[in-house]
Amino acid sequence: MNSERRAFNAALASAALLGALQARAQSFPDRPVRLICPYGPGTVSDRLSRALGQQLNAGWGQPVVVENVTGAGGVIGIQALAKSPPDGHAIAMIASNFAMNPAVYPRLSYDTFNDFKPVVHLTFNHFAFVVHPSFPARTLEEFVALARAKPGTIDFASSGTGGSPHLAVELLAYLAKIKLTHIPYKSNGQAVTDVLGGTVPMMATSVSTLLPHIRQGKLRALAVTGSKRSPLLPDVPTAAEAGVPGYEMKNWNGIIVSSGVSDAVVGRLQKDITGIFERADFKAQVDAMGAEVELLGPADFGRRLRDEVAMWQRVVKESGLKFD
Repeated sequence: MNSERRAFNAALASAALLGALQARAQSFPDRPVRLICPYGPGTVSDRLSRALGQQLNAGWGQPVVVENVTGAGGVIGIQALAKSPPDGHAIAMIASNFAMNPAVYPRLSYDTFNDFKPVVHLTFNHFAFVVHPSFPARTLEEFVALARAKPGTIDFASSGTGGSPHLAVELLAYLAKIKLTHIPYKSNGQAVTDVLGGTVPMMATSVSTLLPHIRQGKLRALAVTGSKRSPLLPDVPTAAEAGVPGYEMKNWNGIIVSSGVSDAVVGRLQKDITGIFERADFKAQVDAMGAEVELLGPADFGRRLRDEVAMWQRVVKESGLKFD
C-alpha cells in the first residue's frame, strides 16, 4: 500500500511540475529577451537577428535586445549564452561556425552538445568560389587542374583562420586533393578588396556579398557551394556539378538556448520563431539578404549539428590543418 501511495504521490508531483512548466511557457517571456549574435554588424547573422528581434518584440510585447558579442569565430558569443540564466530569456543566433569550432578550437570552454539545446534551424545561404578575372581558370575544373599541376602555389583569401570562408575552401582542397595557400585577413571586406585588386587570386564567401562584383565583371564565379544552384546565380554550377563530387557546404543560421531551458519554453520559442519565418512577407526579407528559409525542428537541427561537427573534425584532421 505504501508503494502504491508513493507512486501516486510521485505521479501527482510530476503532473504538478509539468503543469508549472507549461504555465511558465505560456507566460514566457515576462521580461526583455537578449538575442546574442556572435557575429559582426552587417553580416547575414546580424541582419537576421535584427529582423527577427523586431518581429518577436511586436508579438511578445517585450523588448528583444540584439547584442553583437563577437570574436574567435563566434566562440565569445556562445560563451556569453552559456553563462546566461537558463530560462529562455537569452537566445543565440548561431551560424555554421558553431559546428566548425570543435575542430578549430579543440579546447572550447563549453560542450557543443551538452551545454545547449537546438531550437530551430532557420536559413542557409550559398557561398561562391570566385577568382580575379586575370586568373587563367574559367571553370572550377580548370582551377583544380592548375592547382594539381602546381601544388601550394595558388593563394586564397579569407576573413580569418578557421572561419566559414576559410574552411569552405579547405573542404574543396580536401575533396579535390589539391594544396592551396591560405592568406587570412582581419575581415571579409579586406579579403574581398584584395581579391578585387588581384593581390590574391581566389576566395569563397557569401553570394550576396560577391554578387555586385560578379555582375560587374570584377570577379569570376567558378561554382557555388550548396547542393543546388543559387537563385542569385542560376547559371553558375554547384561545386559537385563542376567536377568536385560530394562537395556541399551551406552557411546556415539557427537559434539555440542553454541546456537548462525547459522543453516547454523551447517549444514556445520554436513555435513563435517558426511562425515568423513561414510568413511570406518575412521570407521576402530573408530573400533580400541572399538567404533561403529552411526550417528544422530541434531533433532534425540537432542531427545536422552532430553530422557537421563530425565532418569538420574529419576534414581538419585528415587535411593536417593547424590553427594557432
